[in-house]
Amino acid sequence: MHVASETIAAVDPELGAGLLGDKAHSMVFDCSKLRALVPEFGTTIRYDQAAHEQIAWFEANPEAQRVDPGLDATFDRLVAHARSI
Repeated sequence: MHVASETIAAVDPELGAGLLGDKAHSMVFDCSKLRALVPEFGTTIRYDQAAHEQIAWFEANPEAQRVDPGLDATFDRLVAHARSI
């Protein structure tokens, strides 16, 4: 669910502080200019492979699997707000 960076900052200033400025806008990146300048450019790993690696890392690192009840509550408030609009 998309929630504007400004909304996140208003609900949780500490969490939102890192989202304002150059990260405030959602965007899709297009690498056509890069490919025009560097024709041999190519990715070295597919997205699905990277996702599997990320999941495997989290499964292998239980310390990274901690749930933050406060952050969960903040996300719940943001989702409720977005759904109410």
